[in-house]
Amino acid sequence: MDKRIFLLGVSMLAIGGVSWFYFNNTQPMATSGMTDDQTSAFYQDVALNTGLQNISGMVAGIGFFIALISIGLRRRKKGEAGKSITQKPAQT
Repeated sequence: MDKRIFLLGVSMLAIGGVSWFYFNNTQPMATSGMTDDQTSAFYQDVALNTGLQNISGMVAGIGFFIALISIGLRRRKKGEAGKSITQKPAQT
């Protein structure tokens, strides 16, 4: 397991999760009696907040996959290029 890649994945997961939670709790709210300009600004704010929620969810997901992949990584020792292949002697 490569610790640097694992820490990168965990940090991306944490940052994405915290930012998603923040954007989820700061959803803009509509009020009654809004003018057309206020309604337009409200819909723009909702679209922006939804986009930021999606991006932070993607960052968290990518961080999860990076952490998951890093668990399977191993550092190779010097001189270890893989399994040694033994060949059968030629029959004459």
